[in-house]
Parts: sequence; structure tokens; C-alpha cells
Amino acid sequence: MNQSIEKLLKETLDRHLNPSETPPHLAESIRYSLLSPGKRIRPRLLLTCAEMLGLSGSDVMPAALALEMIHCFTLIHDDLPCMDDDDFRRGMPSNHKKFGEAIALLAGDSLMALAAEVFFHSQAEPQRLICGFKRFIWATGPRGVMGGQAAESLLGNHSTLDELKKMHAQKTGALFSAAILIPKEFAGISDDSQAGQSLIHFGQELGLAFQVADDLEDALQDNLTNKADHAPTSVLYYLPKDQASKHTLNSLQLANSELDKVWGKKSAPLRKIADEVAFKIEAAMGNSA
Repeated sequence: MNQSIEKLLKETLDRHLNPSETPPHLAESIRYSLLSPGKRIRPRLLLTCAEMLGLSGSDVMPAALALEMIHCFTLIHDDLPCMDDDDFRRGMPSNHKKFGEAIALLAGDSLMALAAEVFFHSQAEPQRLICGFKRFIWATGPRGVMGGQAAESLLGNHSTLDELKKMHAQKTGALFSAAILIPKEFAGISDDSQAGQSLIHFGQELGLAFQVADDLEDALQDNLTNKADHAPTSVLYYLPKDQASKHTLNSLQLANSELDKVWGKKSAPLRKIADEVAFKIEAAMGNSA
């Protein structure tokens, strides 16, 4: 699936970044970040959920590509000096280190606009398409990723675990939820139904688990062992590793069980992605033992 996503991302950029319309250094900056190696878990999640719901992969692929563009936009901006000021991303110089702050900023902005354009190439009944796009915009904006990024700047020594979880639910979790909720809308499944609730719960727990896995991996990589070593933006500032891991795995398992109860064997590919996240948590704990 990853190879198909990579190929279609490149083809989409080839169509939309016309050399006669897009300045070459801006196009290069966009390509540099969007086509860099990655696990593409968000578009994979959307496509896998769509398959479970009986939707055509080709019909929802534009939404999956658009979601990856939004994720890339957030990474470019997150690395900027005015935000986290990171010099590297996935082992490569961050976008602003290679192209300068102004072009990196514009590349992120361009991806946000391009994502909205690409999204509407999805095939769904018009009203359902609009509902899916509303989920997409919600995940991107002040109640989603951008709100989470702003909330992160407010965390400090006196912050609570609940405040951290709320921030993570936006900054990280919103795009995971969107990957589940967009195909849910395309399929016409209501929020209040048992099927809808199982999908909502699964998306929320998977996003939070993914963030905990990242926190554990970061701690392992940086050899951080005590609460004092961690910033208030990490779950390990509030909970010991084993407690954070156990609580997260239990919550993810409950969401998996709920999904299995409603969807049966059809949910297996979706639960397999959740297993990838659970494995990351278990691996980090095993290596730190």
C-alpha cells in the first residue's frame, strides 16, 4: 500500500505544481518534505477503514493523499524556529534549514491549500463529501492540530495529565480521528450509532497511543529515566513508563475489542494497524527494561 501512496503523491504533485505557475524553489520545497520517506500511517488508516466500510479505494484515495499533505504541512511548520526549532526531520535537514524560513512557511501553507483542492477529487455522494470535508477541516484547524500546537505552548510545570491528553488529542489525535471519521462520513454512518461510536472511539485511542509510543521512543533514544528529565509535553512527565504503557495498551485493546464486536473479521486490517502502534510501545518498554 505504501508504494501506491508514494506513487500517487508524486503524480498528484506533478499535476498540480505546474512549472509555469509554481516557482521552482517552492515546488522543490514541497516535494522535498512530502516525498521524504515515511510510514504513511494516516493515509493507510483512512484507506483501510474505507475498505472495511465497503468503499472503493480509488474513490477515497484523494482524501487519503490530502490527509498526508496536511500532516506534512504540520511537520514543516512544527520545525520552524518560531515553533520547535528543529534542524532535522527523519534524519534529513528540516525544510527551513534547506530552503530557508520563508519558503518553508510558504511550502506548508501551499500544502494546506493543495490538500483542500485534492480532497474534492474524492468520489462520494455530494452531501457526504461535504460532511467528510468538514471533518477534514475540523482536524486541521483551531479545534484540531493548530489548536493542539497552541495548547502545547501553554503546558508547564503546573500542568495536569488531563491538560496534556487534551493537547495530544488535538495535535496528534485529530488527524488519526480524521482518518477514521472521513470514510465514516462517506459511508453515511451516524455518530450516534453503535457502528459510529466504535469508529470514533478507535480513532481517539489510536491517536493517543501513537503519541505515547513516540514519547517512549524519544525517552529511550535520549536515555531519559526520571520525571525531571522530561518536559511537560511528554506523558512521562506525569506517569512512570510502565504505568503509561499499561494504561495506553489497555485502552487501545478496549477500542480494538469494541471494533471487533461491531465489525467482526472485517476489522482485522484496521486492528493490525493498531497492533503496529502497540508493538512500538512494547518494543520501547522491552528495550528500556
